[in-house]
Amino acid sequence: MSEITKNSRGRRALQAGAIIAAAGAGYALRDMSVDAQNSPATTVPPAQKAPVVQTAATRDAASTQGAFADVAKAVEPAVVTIRTQEARQNPASGGRGPGGRLRPFGGQGQGAPGGAEPFGGDLQEFFKQFQRNFGLNEQSFNSDSWQGRVMREKWEQAKAQFIQDRRGGGLGSGMIYRADGLILTNAHVVRGADTVEVTLSDGRKFEKAKVLGRDERTDIAVVKVDATGLPTVKLGDSDDTRVGDWAIAVGNPFGLDHTLTVGVISAKARQLNLARDNRTDYLQTDASINPGNSGGPLLDIYGRVIGINNAIFSESGGNQGIGFAIPVNTARDVADKIVKEGRVRRAYLGVEIGTMQSDGAAFGLDPDTKGVLISRIPNANTPGARAGLQPGDVIVKFNDQTVTTSPELQGLVGNSPIGSTVTLTVLRNGKTVPLTARLEELKDEAPAAAAAPSAPAPSAMQGQSSPIPGLKLRNLSPEVARSLGIKTTKGIVITDVTENSPAGEAGLRRGDIIERVGQNTVTTAAEFGTAVTGILGRQTGTKKVALYVTRGDDSRFVIVTIE
Repeated sequence: MSEITKNSRGRRALQAGAIIAAAGAGYALRDMSVDAQNSPATTVPPAQKAPVVQTAATRDAASTQGAFADVAKAVEPAVVTIRTQEARQNPASGGRGPGGRLRPFGGQGQGAPGGAEPFGGDLQEFFKQFQRNFGLNEQSFNSDSWQGRVMREKWEQAKAQFIQDRRGGGLGSGMIYRADGLILTNAHVVRGADTVEVTLSDGRKFEKAKVLGRDERTDIAVVKVDATGLPTVKLGDSDDTRVGDWAIAVGNPFGLDHTLTVGVISAKARQLNLARDNRTDYLQTDASINPGNSGGPLLDIYGRVIGINNAIFSESGGNQGIGFAIPVNTARDVADKIVKEGRVRRAYLGVEIGTMQSDGAAFGLDPDTKGVLISRIPNANTPGARAGLQPGDVIVKFNDQTVTTSPELQGLVGNSPIGSTVTLTVLRNGKTVPLTARLEELKDEAPAAAAAPSAPAPSAMQGQSSPIPGLKLRNLSPEVARSLGIKTTKGIVITDVTENSPAGEAGLRRGDIIERVGQNTVTTAAEFGTAVTGILGRQTGTKKVALYVTRGDDSRFVIVTIE
């Protein structure tokens, strides 16, 4: 099943060894030389500097290639590796090996460099994995040859990452955006960290970096190191990016420092459900983003940061050509608030919303209606409820600014001064209605209580047919409400749903309460029939109608499609 995968924490560095090829077909690697097997001695021709193919097309390609190299040279000094560690120990970890020192091949051999090793038993098994991956033996690993030195270096990297993983550590990327040591990264890279270590491209390490603040709703964090005069990235304008523009991702996937991949911007304003109350329109790119890239920059062809690498869409956990970055304009605003106040304070309306895309006709509106649908009012004690917003309203303007998507409205509301008064223009029953709301500060909510279990479907009741095939209903009288164990007496109750009918396919079931049809409140079966007939009568071909349904403590719009 497809999933959105955050891509920074808990990946073992053994995969880093995959960049080394031990031997090609028909060749064996021996110390510093490569010997052809079963081949006569020959003189290898010297490197040819003259182009084999030189056309206008290859010259253009070489120019583009040079641009990528220039971007890498300019930006890489400001890209950092972030390693985090939690204080806890993994209870499943093993103890030290014999004598407190790991000897991967046993006996009195040199063994892997290093002193006492935590997780000895598990680490030995991990080394066997490393050994099998490269076809190593004790002699080749401990030799002074080029191969031996490289293998020992790679083992130290893999071992360090293994130990860090077992201690609850993580790996990610970041970018220096101010010369006095301010670094942008993802909130999930440093979430839960007791210690944060930042390594610069020149090898300098800051083992006690400080997290100035995190914003979970946008997944942005700011980290500070104690230094001045550092190289910095240049923050661009993500609003200026276009689908098809070059996109260059830089970071440290799998712990491989200074990795650059190239692609294009595949889409803009991509909405993903990655975090609670997420308010970000993501940039989508096919530039390869892998675990460890999180927090690194996504650049344009001029080397300007246009996004912060954040997530991948993957069925395997690795890159599949669908990566997502937080627009730099969002990151810049959040970082400024974190630096100034240590946290991000936002205003809020307190209503549940969604983007009105192609379902306008289902609400009795023009099919091409664009705006933000009010899908639910959680309670009456919110700014939006006090302003008079109702389920089914479509917000088309915030003050004088047109809005067409829910993240767009969230951004406008969240960035407005707390306590300010704003004007909301909504579409309701064919009319444009202005409403005034006084915005309040959004507080961090307590964890949501578990939803109450749905009441069992009521026993069969007599009901009447409706204009929606497969749906029968009746008026919700106080007596019926008591028999169903529900408090409300507003709306009508579904008495029967035919399986595989339009009503059944939409997920409706016996005992559901219908309170609205599109934007119209309904209290009787007759009103329901009139409202449904009116909405369906204005459509041709496949028809849709939106029903506001309450089931237990949950209320939401359900779209019924009638072929």
